Parts: sequence; structure tokens; C-alpha cells
Amino acid sequence: MATATIIQSPTLSTFPVLPVLADERVVCHCLSVTAGDIRLAIDVGEIDSLRAVMSETRAGTGCTGCHSAIRRLLED
Repeated sequence: MATATIIQSPTLSTFPVLPVLADERVVCHCLSVTAGDIRLAIDVGEIDSLRAVMSETRAGTGCTGCHSAIRRLLED
């Protein structure tokens, strides 16, 4: 499981920053879809929703345990 890094700023409150998922990291284990596969689909297909990622890559259509990671990639 990824650990969060805490960043402190004199002008901002303390907040956690999650590490970036490497392109080769498997996000959807059910269908072996990597973070790179999802990023490519987002960039090339101008995808902007979980449902669109699921339709384009099939990631998230199995157990749905990867939905939070897919949402995080959409926010990046």
C-alpha cells in the first residue's frame, strides 16, 4: 500500500500528498490494466469519467476495487 508524504507550508495547512502511480503499476488486477494504459486512454481519448475509462480500457469492470485509483488518475 502506498504511503502519503506530509507537506507543510507556512501559508497552507498540512496536507497529505500521495505518490504518483508509475506507468507500469497494475491498477486493475482483474484485467491486468496498468496506470500507463489508463493514462494513455485519458490523454488520447479525452476521457474524463470513470465510466469512460471502464468502457475504453475495461479497467474497473471486474471486482471494482480499483475505482479509487482510476479516479485518482483522472484527477492527475
